[in-house]
Amino acid sequence: MTRFWHARELSTVAILALEVIFFTWYLWPEGARAHPFLNAPNGLLILKYSSIYGIAAIGAAIVIISGGIDLAPGAIIALTSVITGYLFVEHGWSLAVSASAGFMVGVAAGLVSSWLIVGVGLPPFIATLGVMGIARGAAFIITEARYYDLSRTIPPGSRLLGVPIDWIAPVVMIGAALIFQLLMKRFQWGRAIFAIGGNETAALFTGIAVGRIKTSVYVVAGLLASASGIVLAVAQGQGKADLATGYELDIIASAVVGGASLAGGRGSVVGAVLGALIFGVLRNALPQIPGATFYDRLIVGLVVIVIVVLDQILVRHER
Repeated sequence: MTRFWHARELSTVAILALEVIFFTWYLWPEGARAHPFLNAPNGLLILKYSSIYGIAAIGAAIVIISGGIDLAPGAIIALTSVITGYLFVEHGWSLAVSASAGFMVGVAAGLVSSWLIVGVGLPPFIATLGVMGIARGAAFIITEARYYDLSRTIPPGSRLLGVPIDWIAPVVMIGAALIFQLLMKRFQWGRAIFAIGGNETAALFTGIAVGRIKTSVYVVAGLLASASGIVLAVAQGQGKADLATGYELDIIASAVVGGASLAGGRGSVVGAVLGALIFGVLRNALPQIPGATFYDRLIVGLVVIVIVVLDQILVRHER
């Protein structure tokens, strides 16, 4: 099993490399013009916005490994940006304190989702769908069709804790990926998540506190979605209720393409980050091809279907 998932991560790296090679070749400019895709500023742009998805995709992968699903990260990202912007711009709180309040959005959303799933017994799809609606609605109620302009205080080119703004999201994503990869592979908490996703009844009989672990999983996913919301608000310089609309599909797709099995019990945190980079390259390169601007959604949907079908075939083969 371990060898399989190492191979899956390597195959994801191979897909990413082939994707970069293809767009580098296809978009090769005529004459001495600069390459529109293969250049340092564009590479940073891809990394910057892929990281917004990638941070939340880490949480989505952990939820999927546990046998659940989370539809709320996009709405949590938006509400977090609104809360952070509201306190930072309207009340003059420091960015650190405002961001801390933003993180509480993720904690609250995770606790509500886990209570509905563990305590009430709702399916994860229904529970997180409800939390998604509540979070998005709360963001619109707070903003009243306005947005909070953080860029007046944090202009482009600023540094936070010595890190340039453009590098905040990649640094957070890489740090989160390393931490949670270690937790999932080397600590009892991570092993319990894999066990619950593989066979919840068996995990319960082996003494694993299933309810407590599931609660922690949704709280962690909420925290990571809030982290995405904070870095997105800082990167774009605004807190808005309609930010991250439709991100749910992209975040789940990143986790699935990176190796998370919707059947539960298998997946990879690093794979989820690689999946986010695959879709980030796609969204960046397609608009540079005439007539291909709106094909990214279609391709994302097709890729998710193909990956899930292949995963189900592999599951049946293993059985």
